[in-house]
Amino acid sequence: MTMAEDLTQGTNDNTTSADSSTPTTDANTNTQDTILGGGSADTSGNQEPPTEPTVYDFTQAFDSGEVDQTIAADFSKLLNSVGATQDQAVEMAKFGNKYATDLVTAYEEKRQDALIEQYKGYAEHTKEVLGNKYDETVGKAGAGIELIEKTIPNIREILAENGLGNRIEIVRVFEKIADMAAEDNNAGGGQPTGSTQSEDAIRRNLYPSMFK
Repeated sequence: MTMAEDLTQGTNDNTTSADSSTPTTDANTNTQDTILGGGSADTSGNQEPPTEPTVYDFTQAFDSGEVDQTIAADFSKLLNSVGATQDQAVEMAKFGNKYATDLVTAYEEKRQDALIEQYKGYAEHTKEVLGNKYDETVGKAGAGIELIEKTIPNIREILAENGLGNRIEIVRVFEKIADMAAEDNNAGGGQPTGSTQSEDAIRRNLYPSMFK
């Protein structure tokens, strides 16, 4: 065999060799995703479309039937993320509403207790400041209250709010009103302004919390 025939034979062998370096595609090859793409992702357009989020109705969870839409939207996102059903959503909303209501109730009770203690503190401070002149000063303040009551009938209710009537500053104000009224009556030749009630009765009516 000549050299030319050898070369020709070798060329033919290379093109038909099973060990040829030409890459072949195996349909059963298990390809993997890479950084640059590829892999086994389905690009045939047969993927399932994304599921539409569930729109929950929370009106059943509240007695009023009224729902804050902003809160409902945020809560719906959370429920959709865990695949909650409508019934589950309502039960969770009921639980959340009760929990929040209980928190508010507990807060209000503690706040009221704190205010009551504060009002008692006002009364104790007034007693401490006035000392042995407490009865006399409160009696005069009571006379001042009765004068103002002719113009402002609900003055006692106003003083009962926020423990205002227990504060030393307010007691002093009405004591001063009584003194000024008495001075005016004396200057005019009349009788000093007084009360048909005893001083003790006036004090008890004006500051009932101080006599508990």
